[in-house]
Amino acid sequence: MKSRRAVVAGAGIAGLTAAYRLQQAGWTVEVFEAEPRAGGRVETITRHGYCVDTGATAFAARYPIATQLAKELGLRMVDTAPYLGVYRGGRVRLLRLDRLLRSGLTTDALSWSTKLRLARVVFDVARASLRGMLSYDDLRAAAPLDTETARDYIRRLAGDEADTYLGEPITRALLLANSDKVSRVELMSGLVNAVAGHLSTLAGGQAAIIDALLSRVQTVHLRSPVVSLTDTADGVRLGYRDPEGQTKTVEADACVVATPLPVAASLCAAANPRLATLNDALRFTRAINVAVGTTRAPDTPAFLVQLPAAEDPEICMIIVESNKAPDRAPAGHGLLSVSWEMSAAAAWMQRSDDELIARSLQTVLRLFPELRDTVDFTYVRRWPVALPQTRVGVYQQIAEFTSHIDPTSRIQFAGDYLSQTGQNTAVAWGNRAAANLQEHHGHSVYTKQEEFTHG
Repeated sequence: MKSRRAVVAGAGIAGLTAAYRLQQAGWTVEVFEAEPRAGGRVETITRHGYCVDTGATAFAARYPIATQLAKELGLRMVDTAPYLGVYRGGRVRLLRLDRLLRSGLTTDALSWSTKLRLARVVFDVARASLRGMLSYDDLRAAAPLDTETARDYIRRLAGDEADTYLGEPITRALLLANSDKVSRVELMSGLVNAVAGHLSTLAGGQAAIIDALLSRVQTVHLRSPVVSLTDTADGVRLGYRDPEGQTKTVEADACVVATPLPVAASLCAAANPRLATLNDALRFTRAINVAVGTTRAPDTPAFLVQLPAAEDPEICMIIVESNKAPDRAPAGHGLLSVSWEMSAAAAWMQRSDDELIARSLQTVLRLFPELRDTVDFTYVRRWPVALPQTRVGVYQQIAEFTSHIDPTSRIQFAGDYLSQTGQNTAVAWGNRAAANLQEHHGHSVYTKQEEFTHG
């Protein structure tokens, strides 16, 4: 018997998941990645005893597919501290994720009149969730909700204060974007996530899941961008450029395209016009993350502090990594990750590391003045292509594309642009792509000589 052969374009978490699942089903798999490392936006760097997640940072409670994969790979999960902070009026107001209703009612981050008006939002989101419209990894059913921005939605139902100190902090934490830049679908799904009650992270850093997949996937070619993909009569032909700059081709029975959307569109738009339409509608933001290590921990139990645009137009949030997991900083030290808003990141992208660090420290020390003169480590990570900007109407385009994916095609798609962005979506679509190929093209075949021998 001759096993099936697959090629995977892209070695992010979606592509590696698809490769891993295909291997489990008996396929021979090769993965091709343009960058010098695998993992995409899942990256962990270790310096001077600090362990920094520069991209994806945690698993939400509504990440069952990603967490199941992590457990299957034997990875240890750690619950983050249960406290979430919102900065208002010169201090951090705390909420407990595991007691969200009680802490939401008692917090002074919002007035009582706003809390009462928010009941309309809670009812609306609960109704959409019960109707199956907010399934995290596949939001096709949410397309009818994709009619207004998050800002217009929450202001209409609950007023300006609700947007400033609830809605916008959520969209800035999820997508590094202000509430007038994204669809209300993001806010509604984010609220369902918050109600789920806790977040967790991987011991050793979020990239532990990438390392575990790499240890199991047979062949991964780094610095090898895919430059062409053709659907042939009995399979696919993939062209790639090797690290020496030579263009080569490989034949396979099927392919999973798990690259960023613009690359997928350039490879496959001619064969799938809906992909080009989606690429025209969905733009990707830039991002900046500045890690700050300190010789003492900040005086807060929160693992994440959200900053509304009214409080800081350039910095979206500060993740207190040392409260997220104890292994992220040396004992007694603190580690904070400063995440920039998308427009500010675009404006500052070419500024020097020193300028980015100085600006980030302004916000860190405003929130945590006790950290002055304690900084002993900094690290700057720029993401020229970061997160999908799901403006109003984009989820309708996503639904149009995903609803017409042919499960029998030899070319399948995986990636977190196919629903709400995140590791769970990426893993879910990696699983789905592999399952479609196995179901429709997974039978083993005889070679010609074997056919003659068995005949």
